[in-house]
Amino acid sequence: MKALVYHGPMDVRVDDKPKPKIQNPEDIVLKITKSAICGSDLHLFHGNFKSMEPGQTLGHEFAGVVEQAGDKVTEVKEGDRVVIAFNIHCGKCWFCKNQLWSQCDRANPMNDIGGMFGYGQITGGYDGGQAEYVRVPFANAESIKIPDQLSEEQVLFLSDALCTGYFAADMAEVGLGDDVAVFGAGPVGYFSVMSALLRGAARVFVIDHWPYRLDRTAKLGAEPINFDKEDPVERIRMETRGKGAKCIDAVGYEAVGHHNHEKSSNPAYVPVNSMQVLNWILQSARKASAISIAGVYGTEYVNFPLGQLFNRNIQIKMGQCPVKRYSDQLLHMIETGRIDPTQVISHRMKLEEAAKGYQMFDGKGEAHKVVLTP
Repeated sequence: MKALVYHGPMDVRVDDKPKPKIQNPEDIVLKITKSAICGSDLHLFHGNFKSMEPGQTLGHEFAGVVEQAGDKVTEVKEGDRVVIAFNIHCGKCWFCKNQLWSQCDRANPMNDIGGMFGYGQITGGYDGGQAEYVRVPFANAESIKIPDQLSEEQVLFLSDALCTGYFAADMAEVGLGDDVAVFGAGPVGYFSVMSALLRGAARVFVIDHWPYRLDRTAKLGAEPINFDKEDPVERIRMETRGKGAKCIDAVGYEAVGHHNHEKSSNPAYVPVNSMQVLNWILQSARKASAISIAGVYGTEYVNFPLGQLFNRNIQIKMGQCPVKRYSDQLLHMIETGRIDPTQVISHRMKLEEAAKGYQMFDGKGEAHKVVLTP
């Protein structure tokens, strides 16, 4: 089969690999019909996750048709169309039973953190779904059936970005009449804006410097702030009369900005400032609010401003989204036409063009979300 394979930093290629097989009775083999490139895939592309080994298939946002099912798979059958949660979970351990599916105790035999598709050895070493086929473990818990009237593309982002965006708004405790600031206008930022408005926010500011991304989120009702043209902290504090906003970090540790930059582990990559967004948020956040961090962080920080957090009674909530906590409700929102996740898609490409898709997405600009078809 064809699969997008990691060969090293800034080097991904479509290679031939053996078609996956059933390994456990709760497995399915899924024939992929749609997959997407996620912003967090770029961390792997840049070589900043050391557990990613050459030869692994990338991709954790995908949907398809069940081609083969193990003997203990009861929730789906061959021929069913499903979208798969990006975090692998068994549905039976203590964490899964307490709706903490992203921390499943059985999904990752290599580490005590949760399991994921296509994200290196630290999350279990599972191959991802930017391929023609993928093995899905724990299929009874993992699979989200696609209603007949919906396309795979309509539900594709239930696998990660849409649910993560809602998780971000939930962690920030966004409610009726709140002012919200979303840092990052990529796909997770886009869905964070959408989710904040669904939860009743009065105003949502979105901070980025790519005009195309800011324009796309503005169409949802967000108020764009281009940090290349104005100071986001000053703008947010002015617009909220000094009170500040409930803040969401939809960027993560590969942020860019105007302060001293750190060196990326990959010398070919642009410099980053991992604390940039967090510093802006600490100056913009409303006192006694919860900062929501949905962007990925893969580095430890020595000079973390605990004093500011303590003195302003600010909490931090962060982590990997437990997809199944939100997928049913958001699926119904799609079914009823209340939301249309496909509006985030900027490019549709064949799997064979996936390496080009990574280059385009990494260049930002007008690549907002890239969807691949085998």
